Amino acid sequence: MQRAGSILIVSTRRDPASANIARALITKNGFEQGPGHGIETYSKDNIRLVMLEKLGIYVEPNDIPADVSKAIFVSKHVSSSGRPALTVHATGNLTKEAKFGGNPEEVSYVDPSIIRRTLRALKAGVSQAGVQIDITMEATHHGPTSLSMPVCFVEIGSGEKEWSDPVLGAIAANAVMSAIDVEETPPTAVGFGGTHYSAKHTRICMEGDYAIAHLVSSHSFDGGVSQLVIDDVFNKTTGSCNTAIVDWKGLHSNDRRRLISSLEAAGREIVRC
Repeated sequence: MQRAGSILIVSTRRDPASANIARALITKNGFEQGPGHGIETYSKDNIRLVMLEKLGIYVEPNDIPADVSKAIFVSKHVSSSGRPALTVHATGNLTKEAKFGGNPEEVSYVDPSIIRRTLRALKAGVSQAGVQIDITMEATHHGPTSLSMPVCFVEIGSGEKEWSDPVLGAIAANAVMSAIDVEETPPTAVGFGGTHYSAKHTRICMEGDYAIAHLVSSHSFDGGVSQLVIDDVFNKTTGSCNTAIVDWKGLHSNDRRRLISSLEAAGREIVRC
């Protein structure tokens, strides 16, 4: 379900990377403070930026304005490797585990063209700035899951040095603005298989023919992905999504057999990668 209205960027003061990106949006992209009914709010044209106390992953519908068509959350990214990265992903809990916000076995609505445009803009921004950093699409994970509009996260990782880097903050801010400003309607797809940081799906989404929405990693199959969730990752993708891009070697054979049987029964187009 997509609602008419403005585009929302959600930031949180408690997150240094989120505050960094918000600072770049305000100082370098012409956002001006305005009325926000108790929420610190900035705006530019039809785009609103809100500054919350609550971390983005725990945001509930009543925490943000309801009259928005899309919500982009700016955030820090944390990884066990600590490798510097700029990441983009849809949100949702693909299994019964919901440790970091949202509801179990619930995925968000997502506009895959926003993810695709953000990845491309991050790549261009990094190249222009001469920065060495990974750019990757992440598998669907964490909250929020119950918002009524398409959601995605744009993140700076993976440590304090990167979170507070003004160059990375500006690159992420510019990418968000570019993703909002440019309209395109590429074919849409859901990704299956591979690792949490799927190089294959990132490359396809950034450089190939498809805009990929939710990404269901091999690890999620280990945790038990239900048929309801497999249906929902398509149903909650804007643009009448019916294509599955499957990393054939990036799934255990038993998981792949069950997935392919499910996709074929639903009449999905299956693309191997």
